[in-house]
Amino acid sequence: SYADGDEERIITDWFESGKAGVSPVQFQQYNDTCGNCHCPYQPGLLPSVSWQKVMLDIENHFGKPIKLSPVETRTITRYLLNNSAGHVNDGVSYNILSSFDSNSDITRITSTPYFIKMHNHLKPGSNANNTGQCDSCHEGAAEGKY
Repeated sequence: SYADGDEERIITDWFESGKAGVSPVQFQQYNDTCGNCHCPYQPGLLPSVSWQKVMLDIENHFGKPIKLSPVETRTITRYLLNNSAGHVNDGVSYNILSSFDSNSDITRITSTPYFIKMHNHLKPGSNANNTGQCDSCHEGAAEGKY
């Protein structure tokens, strides 16, 4: 607890317990619902403000209508927000969050400054035509290893 004045130890322990990649998806409803159409992206690949925007416009999900019940929408939204960049202690999540500026209105993982920086070597027409399907290039994507 903070009452004993040991805040520094708590913060140090938290940073030292981080993972290099990003935490894998551990919620079957999210896997089943979102994984039907695309790779079920780890929540740590976007900050909570971005996931909130995605879920607020779920009925027009990047141009495709998605029908979820209000309970499904709330449940998936809560999972995404609770495990988003800034809420988990993952190296990739930290780098993504750090790349955002305070006015970011980004809802696509492929539009984050960190993603663009890490994939700037890809050329149009290369084997990596669909950067939105992480597992097409990153064999360990489902486990959060990029």
